[in-house]
Amino acid sequence: MNTINAISVSTDKNYISNIDVGNHQFIVDEPVDKGGLDTAPKPSQLLGASLASCTSITLQMYMNFKEFDYKKVEVDVNFEVTTTEPIKFQRHIKIEGNFEEKIQTRLLKVANSCPIHKILERGHEIETTIEFVAP
Repeated sequence: MNTINAISVSTDKNYISNIDVGNHQFIVDEPVDKGGLDTAPKPSQLLGASLASCTSITLQMYMNFKEFDYKKVEVDVNFEVTTTEPIKFQRHIKIEGNFEEKIQTRLLKVANSCPIHKILERGHEIETTIEFVAP
């Protein structure tokens, strides 16, 4: 099992969150119409970016391992944010390269095996604890 720890710290009333994940730091924000400053992606955009980048990386790893000749992998993910029904992610993958039909079919299976794809397909559980600290 691969445990991931992500920490978000917000001290700005404009919703900017400073994120620490492993050795990486970045910010997340909300659009101006939601009270943010629109200085960075909003959380739901990171969800789509996670699926797109995981798909691309998974395909690249496979194609590099198989020594397939390709120029570029582009993954476009679209979805409507809803909390009342399951989300339908629409993912369009464009691979620049020449592949016979058998390999194309295999690459679709590889794309569907990316870890984020698998996570999003399954039901989830969130366990929450909250701690209040006096200033």
